Amino acid sequence: MVVHTFKSFDEFQQIINGDKPVLVDFWATWCGPCRVISPVFEKLSETGEFANVLFYKVDVDQQEDISQEVGIRAMPTFALLKNGQKVNELVGANPGGLNNLAAQAIQ
Repeated sequence: MVVHTFKSFDEFQQIINGDKPVLVDFWATWCGPCRVISPVFEKLSETGEFANVLFYKVDVDQQEDISQEVGIRAMPTFALLKNGQKVNELVGANPGGLNNLAAQAIQ
């Protein structure tokens, strides 16, 4: 799997309302902790265990409408969405917490 980016709010709506869980990394270019945790997120996306999970990144400065829709207030925030709904989130650069959030995607 590879990490994707949403090109529009409509694409975001279409993907999150699909049949696969979606794990989204909300980040900003100026956010130091975002750059630190990004390789962990990318490595998870390449793990066979999470082959049925879609991994996306959202630059909060470029996709404000998506960030507002999900209720993002701090970066980095990782949101797990299933069937169009946010079911959990993790705020901060916490590799262990990110692993746990990814594990919830396949439960």
